[in-house]
Amino acid sequence: MNYVKYNRSFVMMEEQNNQFAARESAPIKGYLKVETGNNKGALRCTVQNLKYYEKGDYIYKLILFGKRGERTIHTIVGNLVVNRQGNGESYFRFLPGDMDGKGNAYHSFSTAIVAAASTKDEKEPLHPVLKGVTLSEGESFQSELFQISDDEDEEEDTEFEKIMNRIDQIVEEVEEAMHGDEKPMQAEEATSDDLLRSAAAAPSRDEAITKKTYNSFYNEYILNACAHTCRVAEFYEDVFPFDKDKTGARWKKIDNTTNLPMVSPGAHYFATQYRHYLFGAKADENGVASRFFFGIPGRFLSEEQPDGGKSGFTYWQPIRGADPVFEQDRNTENGDRSTYGYWIVSIDGATGSIEEV
Repeated sequence: MNYVKYNRSFVMMEEQNNQFAARESAPIKGYLKVETGNNKGALRCTVQNLKYYEKGDYIYKLILFGKRGERTIHTIVGNLVVNRQGNGESYFRFLPGDMDGKGNAYHSFSTAIVAAASTKDEKEPLHPVLKGVTLSEGESFQSELFQISDDEDEEEDTEFEKIMNRIDQIVEEVEEAMHGDEKPMQAEEATSDDLLRSAAAAPSRDEAITKKTYNSFYNEYILNACAHTCRVAEFYEDVFPFDKDKTGARWKKIDNTTNLPMVSPGAHYFATQYRHYLFGAKADENGVASRFFFGIPGRFLSEEQPDGGKSGFTYWQPIRGADPVFEQDRNTENGDRSTYGYWIVSIDGATGSIEEV
Protein backbone atom coordinates (compact mmCIF):
# COMPACT_ATOMS: atom_id res chain seq x y z
CA MET A 1 0.00 0.00 0.00
CA ASN A 2 1.42 3.35 -1.05
CA TYR A 3 1.11 5.83 1.83
CA VAL A 4 3.23 8.48 0.14
CA LYS A 5 0.56 9.29 -2.44
CA TYR A 6 -2.43 11.21 -1.13
CA ASN A 7 -5.58 9.12 -0.66
CA ARG A 8 -8.99 9.62 0.93
CA SER A 9 -11.52 6.98 1.93
CA PHE A 10 -14.94 7.08 3.50
CA VAL A 11 -16.29 4.29 5.73
CA MET A 12 -19.97 4.03 6.60
CA MET A 13 -20.68 2.37 9.96
CA GLU A 14 -23.84 0.39 10.79
CA GLU A 15 -25.62 0.07 14.12
CA GLN A 16 -24.85 -3.07 16.12
CA ASN A 17 -26.63 -2.41 19.41
CA ASN A 18 -29.47 0.08 19.99
CA GLN A 19 -29.06 -0.28 23.76
CA PHE A 20 -26.77 2.73 23.55
CA ALA A 21 -29.03 4.88 21.37
CA ALA A 22 -29.87 8.31 22.73
CA ARG A 23 -33.32 8.06 21.09
CA GLU A 24 -34.68 4.56 20.63
CA SER A 25 -36.84 5.71 17.72
CA ALA A 26 -33.75 6.64 15.67
CA PRO A 27 -30.78 4.50 14.61
CA ILE A 28 -27.22 5.10 15.72
CA LYS A 29 -25.19 6.37 12.77
CA GLY A 30 -21.54 6.97 12.12
CA TYR A 31 -18.80 7.21 9.53
CA LEU A 32 -15.05 7.51 9.21
CA LYS A 33 -13.16 9.80 6.89
CA VAL A 34 -9.57 8.62 6.48
CA GLU A 35 -6.78 10.55 4.74
CA THR A 36 -3.23 9.34 4.15
CA GLY A 37 -0.28 10.90 2.35
CA ASN A 38 3.41 11.63 2.82
CA ASN A 39 3.48 8.63 5.20
CA LYS A 40 1.11 10.41 7.59
CA GLY A 41 -2.55 9.79 8.34
CA ALA A 42 -5.58 11.57 9.76
CA LEU A 43 -8.90 10.03 10.73
CA ARG A 44 -12.17 11.77 11.53
CA CYS A 45 -14.92 9.77 13.28
CA THR A 46 -18.43 11.25 13.32
CA VAL A 47 -21.26 9.66 15.32
CA GLN A 48 -24.93 10.46 15.88
CA ASN A 49 -27.54 9.41 18.43
CA LEU A 50 -25.19 7.82 20.98
CA LYS A 51 -26.39 7.83 24.58
CA TYR A 52 -24.66 10.46 26.72
CA TYR A 53 -23.57 9.36 30.21
CA GLU A 54 -23.39 12.39 32.45
CA LYS A 55 -21.58 10.49 35.22
CA GLY A 56 -19.23 8.86 32.77
CA ASP A 57 -20.40 5.29 33.39
CA TYR A 58 -19.46 4.41 29.81
CA ILE A 59 -17.03 5.87 27.32
CA TYR A 60 -16.92 5.18 23.59
CA LYS A 61 -13.75 3.90 21.94
CA LEU A 62 -12.80 3.59 18.29
CA ILE A 63 -11.04 0.25 17.72
CA LEU A 64 -9.62 -1.29 14.54
CA PHE A 65 -9.43 -5.07 14.06
CA GLY A 66 -7.57 -7.11 11.48
CA LYS A 67 -5.66 -10.29 10.73
CA ARG A 68 -1.94 -10.98 10.64
CA GLY A 69 -1.57 -14.54 9.47
CA GLU A 70 -3.83 -16.58 11.71
CA ARG A 71 -3.66 -14.07 14.54
CA THR A 72 -6.26 -11.37 15.20
CA ILE A 73 -4.77 -7.93 15.81
CA HIS A 74 -6.37 -4.77 17.12
CA THR A 75 -5.52 -1.21 18.07
CA ILE A 76 -7.45 1.38 20.05
CA VAL A 77 -7.41 4.57 18.02
CA GLY A 78 -8.82 6.67 20.86
CA ASN A 79 -11.86 7.80 22.83
CA LEU A 80 -14.77 9.59 21.17
CA VAL A 81 -16.26 12.84 22.42
CA VAL A 82 -20.08 12.85 22.54
CA ASN A 83 -22.26 15.81 23.52
CA ARG A 84 -25.55 15.73 25.45
CA GLN A 85 -27.50 15.35 22.21
CA GLY A 86 -25.59 12.18 21.42
CA ASN A 87 -23.55 13.58 18.55
CA GLY A 88 -19.80 13.78 18.28
CA GLU A 89 -16.87 14.36 15.94
CA SER A 90 -13.37 13.25 16.95
CA TYR A 91 -10.11 13.73 15.09
CA PHE A 92 -7.05 11.48 15.30
CA ARG A 93 -3.62 11.46 13.67
CA PHE A 94 -1.69 8.25 13.05
CA LEU A 95 1.25 6.68 11.22
CA PRO A 96 -0.29 4.55 8.45
CA GLY A 97 2.82 2.39 8.19
CA ASP A 98 2.75 1.57 11.92
CA MET A 99 -0.82 1.93 13.10
CA ASP A 100 -0.47 0.17 16.47
CA GLY A 101 3.18 0.76 17.35
CA LYS A 102 3.91 -2.91 16.60
CA GLY A 103 4.66 -2.60 12.89
CA ASN A 104 1.12 -3.29 11.64
CA ALA A 105 0.12 -0.91 8.84
CA TYR A 106 -3.33 0.62 8.40
CA HIS A 107 -4.21 -1.76 5.55
CA SER A 108 -3.72 -4.70 7.95
CA PHE A 109 -6.93 -3.68 9.72
CA SER A 110 -10.18 -4.56 7.97
CA THR A 111 -12.87 -3.66 10.52
CA ALA A 112 -13.64 -0.52 12.52
CA ILE A 113 -15.69 -0.77 15.70
CA VAL A 114 -17.13 1.91 17.97
CA ALA A 115 -17.58 0.20 21.33
CA ALA A 116 -18.96 1.26 24.69
CA ALA A 117 -16.57 0.49 27.57
CA SER A 118 -17.58 0.51 31.23
CA THR A 119 -15.60 2.81 33.51
CA LYS A 120 -17.02 1.12 36.62
CA ASP A 121 -16.26 -2.54 35.93
CA GLU A 122 -13.01 -3.43 34.19
CA LYS A 123 -14.21 -7.02 33.70
CA GLU A 124 -17.33 -6.00 31.80
CA PRO A 125 -16.88 -6.83 28.11
CA LEU A 126 -16.97 -4.18 25.43
CA HIS A 127 -20.30 -3.46 23.79
CA PRO A 128 -19.97 -2.99 20.00
CA VAL A 129 -22.22 -0.13 18.93
CA LEU A 130 -21.15 0.63 15.35
CA LYS A 131 -19.25 -1.42 12.79
CA GLY A 132 -17.72 -0.59 9.42
CA VAL A 133 -15.51 -2.33 6.86
CA THR A 134 -12.25 -0.57 6.04
CA LEU A 135 -9.95 -1.15 3.09
CA SER A 136 -7.60 -4.09 3.54
CA GLU A 137 -4.71 -5.10 1.31
CA GLY A 138 -5.62 -7.34 -1.59
CA GLU A 139 -9.35 -6.64 -1.35
CA SER A 140 -11.50 -4.46 -3.54
CA PHE A 141 -13.52 -1.62 -2.10
CA GLN A 142 -16.53 -2.77 -0.15
CA SER A 143 -19.97 -1.25 -0.71
CA GLU A 144 -19.57 0.67 2.56
CA LEU A 145 -16.31 2.21 1.44
CA PHE A 146 -15.30 4.27 -1.54
CA GLN A 147 -12.21 6.24 -2.29
CA ILE A 148 -12.13 9.76 -3.67
CA SER A 149 -9.59 10.77 -6.28
CA ASP A 150 -8.90 14.11 -7.87
CA ASP A 151 -10.02 12.96 -11.35
CA GLU A 152 -13.25 11.26 -10.34
CA ASP A 153 -16.61 12.65 -9.34
CA GLU A 154 -17.05 12.47 -5.57
CA GLU A 155 -20.02 10.50 -4.28
CA GLU A 156 -20.43 11.44 -0.65
CA ASP A 157 -23.65 11.54 1.37
CA THR A 158 -24.01 15.33 1.36
CA GLU A 159 -23.16 18.16 -0.98
CA PHE A 160 -20.99 19.65 1.74
CA GLU A 161 -18.80 16.56 1.82
CA LYS A 162 -18.38 16.78 -1.96
CA ILE A 163 -17.24 20.36 -1.68
CA MET A 164 -14.85 19.73 1.22
CA ASN A 165 -13.14 16.98 -0.78
CA ARG A 166 -12.46 19.47 -3.59
CA ILE A 167 -10.85 22.19 -1.46
CA ASP A 168 -7.26 21.39 -2.44
CA GLN A 169 -8.09 21.39 -6.14
CA ILE A 170 -10.03 24.66 -5.84
CA VAL A 171 -7.12 26.44 -4.15
CA GLU A 172 -4.72 25.20 -6.82
CA GLU A 173 -7.03 26.38 -9.59
CA VAL A 174 -7.39 29.81 -7.99
CA GLU A 175 -3.62 30.16 -7.56
CA GLU A 176 -3.11 29.18 -11.20
CA ALA A 177 -5.71 31.68 -12.35
CA MET A 178 -4.12 34.44 -10.26
CA HIS A 179 -0.64 33.85 -11.63
CA GLY A 180 -1.40 32.46 -15.07
CA ASP A 181 -1.04 34.21 -18.41
CA GLU A 182 -4.34 33.22 -20.00
CA LYS A 183 -5.68 35.60 -22.65
CA PRO A 184 -9.29 36.78 -22.48
CA MET A 185 -11.76 35.12 -24.85
CA GLN A 186 -12.76 37.12 -27.94
CA ALA A 187 -15.73 36.95 -30.27
CA GLU A 188 -15.84 33.65 -32.17
CA GLU A 189 -15.87 35.24 -35.61
CA ALA A 190 -12.66 37.20 -35.03
CA THR A 191 -9.55 35.91 -36.84
CA SER A 192 -6.04 35.84 -35.43
CA ASP A 193 -5.11 38.92 -37.53
CA ASP A 194 -8.17 40.76 -36.22
CA LEU A 195 -7.11 39.99 -32.67
CA LEU A 196 -3.63 41.39 -33.24
CA ARG A 197 -4.98 44.59 -34.80
CA SER A 198 -7.70 45.20 -32.23
CA ALA A 199 -6.17 43.83 -29.01
CA ALA A 200 -6.70 47.13 -27.21
CA ALA A 201 -10.15 47.84 -28.64
CA ALA A 202 -13.29 47.09 -26.63
CA PRO A 203 -15.77 44.74 -28.37
CA SER A 204 -18.92 46.27 -29.76
CA ARG A 205 -22.35 45.47 -28.28
CA ASP A 206 -23.12 43.10 -31.16
CA GLU A 207 -19.85 41.23 -30.63
CA ALA A 208 -20.18 40.92 -26.87
CA ILE A 209 -20.53 37.38 -25.58
CA THR A 210 -22.52 36.62 -22.47
CA LYS A 211 -20.48 34.17 -20.46
CA LYS A 212 -21.79 31.93 -17.73
CA THR A 213 -20.30 32.65 -14.31
CA TYR A 214 -19.73 30.18 -11.50
CA ASN A 215 -19.44 32.48 -8.51
CA SER A 216 -22.51 30.87 -6.94
CA PHE A 217 -20.55 27.65 -6.44
CA TYR A 218 -18.03 29.37 -4.18
CA ASN A 219 -20.80 31.22 -2.32
CA GLU A 220 -22.66 27.98 -1.70
CA TYR A 221 -19.46 26.20 -0.73
CA ILE A 222 -18.64 28.81 1.92
CA LEU A 223 -22.21 28.88 3.28
CA ASN A 224 -22.32 25.09 3.57
CA ALA A 225 -18.99 25.10 5.39
CA CYS A 226 -20.19 27.83 7.77
CA ALA A 227 -23.44 25.97 8.43
CA HIS A 228 -21.53 22.76 9.17
CA THR A 229 -19.21 24.56 11.59
CA CYS A 230 -22.23 26.06 13.37
CA ARG A 231 -23.77 22.60 13.75
CA VAL A 232 -20.65 21.22 15.44
CA ALA A 233 -19.68 24.48 17.15
CA GLU A 234 -19.83 23.11 20.68
CA PHE A 235 -16.90 20.81 19.89
CA TYR A 236 -14.71 23.86 19.40
CA GLU A 237 -13.32 26.16 22.04
CA ASP A 238 -15.15 29.43 22.80
CA VAL A 239 -12.72 32.34 22.72
CA PHE A 240 -12.96 36.04 23.45
CA PRO A 241 -10.07 37.38 21.40
CA PHE A 242 -10.85 41.11 21.31
CA ASP A 243 -11.46 43.94 23.79
CA LYS A 244 -13.34 46.00 21.21
CA ASP A 245 -15.00 43.82 18.62
CA LYS A 246 -16.64 45.62 15.72
CA THR A 247 -18.14 42.38 14.42
CA GLY A 248 -20.22 41.51 17.50
CA ALA A 249 -19.62 37.84 16.70
CA ARG A 250 -19.37 34.79 18.91
CA TRP A 251 -15.95 33.33 18.20
CA LYS A 252 -14.61 29.77 18.07
CA LYS A 253 -10.96 28.73 17.83
CA ILE A 254 -10.37 25.96 15.26
CA ASP A 255 -7.05 24.13 15.28
CA ASN A 256 -7.67 21.96 12.21
CA THR A 257 -6.55 24.46 9.57
CA THR A 258 -7.35 22.08 6.69
CA ASN A 259 -11.04 22.85 7.31
CA LEU A 260 -10.66 26.55 6.48
CA PRO A 261 -13.13 26.95 3.59
CA MET A 262 -11.94 30.30 2.26
CA VAL A 263 -10.52 30.15 -1.26
CA SER A 264 -7.53 32.20 -0.19
CA PRO A 265 -3.94 30.92 -0.47
CA GLY A 266 -2.78 33.67 1.89
CA ALA A 267 -5.32 32.77 4.56
CA HIS A 268 -4.38 29.09 4.38
CA TYR A 269 -0.69 29.95 4.63
CA PHE A 270 -0.95 32.09 7.77
CA ALA A 271 -3.51 29.81 9.43
CA THR A 272 -1.05 26.95 8.93
CA GLN A 273 1.84 29.04 10.25
CA TYR A 274 -0.05 29.99 13.42
CA ARG A 275 -1.78 26.57 13.61
CA HIS A 276 -5.33 27.88 14.02
CA TYR A 277 -7.94 30.30 12.80
CA LEU A 278 -11.10 31.86 14.23
CA PHE A 279 -14.68 31.26 13.13
CA GLY A 280 -17.39 33.69 14.20
CA ALA A 281 -21.14 33.97 13.76
CA LYS A 282 -23.57 36.78 14.43
CA ALA A 283 -27.31 36.16 14.79
CA ASP A 284 -30.18 38.44 13.82
CA GLU A 285 -33.10 39.36 16.11
CA ASN A 286 -34.73 36.00 15.35
CA GLY A 287 -31.65 34.06 16.46
CA VAL A 288 -30.72 33.06 12.90
CA ALA A 289 -27.09 33.44 11.83
CA SER A 290 -27.02 36.44 9.55
CA ARG A 291 -23.28 36.86 9.16
CA PHE A 292 -20.19 34.69 9.45
CA PHE A 293 -16.60 35.70 10.01
CA PHE A 294 -13.17 34.12 9.63
CA GLY A 295 -10.17 35.51 11.50
CA ILE A 296 -6.62 34.73 10.37
CA PRO A 297 -3.74 35.33 12.84
CA GLY A 298 -1.24 37.96 11.81
CA ARG A 299 0.23 41.34 12.57
CA PHE A 300 -0.93 44.64 11.14
CA LEU A 301 1.60 44.39 8.33
CA SER A 302 1.09 44.29 4.58
CA GLU A 303 3.22 41.15 4.35
CA GLU A 304 0.91 39.36 6.82
CA GLN A 305 -2.38 40.46 5.26
CA PRO A 306 -3.81 37.44 3.39
CA ASP A 307 -3.55 38.01 -0.36
CA GLY A 308 -2.99 41.72 0.24
CA GLY A 309 -6.70 42.06 1.01
CA LYS A 310 -7.83 40.86 -2.42
CA SER A 311 -9.65 37.85 -0.93
CA GLY A 312 -11.63 40.01 1.51
CA PHE A 313 -9.36 40.12 4.55
CA THR A 314 -9.31 43.91 4.81
CA TYR A 315 -10.18 44.49 8.48
CA TRP A 316 -7.75 43.90 11.35
CA GLN A 317 -8.32 43.82 15.11
CA PRO A 318 -5.60 43.49 17.80
CA ILE A 319 -5.85 40.67 20.32
CA ARG A 320 -7.32 41.27 23.77
CA GLY A 321 -5.07 43.47 25.88
CA ALA A 322 -3.05 44.73 22.94
CA ASP A 323 -5.16 47.82 22.08
CA PRO A 324 -3.22 50.28 24.30
CA VAL A 325 0.13 48.92 23.16
CA PHE A 326 -0.92 49.08 19.52
CA GLU A 327 -2.24 52.63 19.77
CA GLN A 328 0.84 53.78 21.66
CA ASP A 329 3.44 52.13 19.46
CA ARG A 330 1.82 52.04 16.02
CA ASN A 331 3.70 55.13 14.88
CA THR A 332 7.05 53.84 16.09
CA GLU A 333 9.45 51.85 13.97
CA ASN A 334 8.60 48.47 15.52
CA GLY A 335 5.07 49.20 16.71
CA ASP A 336 3.14 47.19 14.12
CA ARG A 337 5.62 44.32 14.39
CA SER A 338 5.09 43.76 18.11
CA THR A 339 1.29 43.60 18.18
CA TYR A 340 -0.60 40.52 17.09
CA GLY A 341 -4.19 40.31 15.99
CA TYR A 342 -6.46 38.85 13.31
CA TRP A 343 -7.28 39.75 9.73
CA ILE A 344 -11.05 39.32 9.38
CA VAL A 345 -13.35 38.59 6.46
CA SER A 346 -17.14 38.83 6.58
CA ILE A 347 -19.62 36.45 4.88
CA ASP A 348 -23.25 37.37 4.23
CA GLY A 349 -25.36 34.61 5.82
CA ALA A 350 -27.98 34.71 3.09
CA THR A 351 -25.97 35.02 -0.12
CA GLY A 352 -22.49 33.80 0.81
CA SER A 353 -20.99 36.98 -0.58
CA ILE A 354 -17.68 38.17 0.84
CA GLU A 355 -18.03 41.72 2.10
CA GLU A 356 -16.24 44.34 4.14
CA VAL A 357 -16.64 44.11 7.90
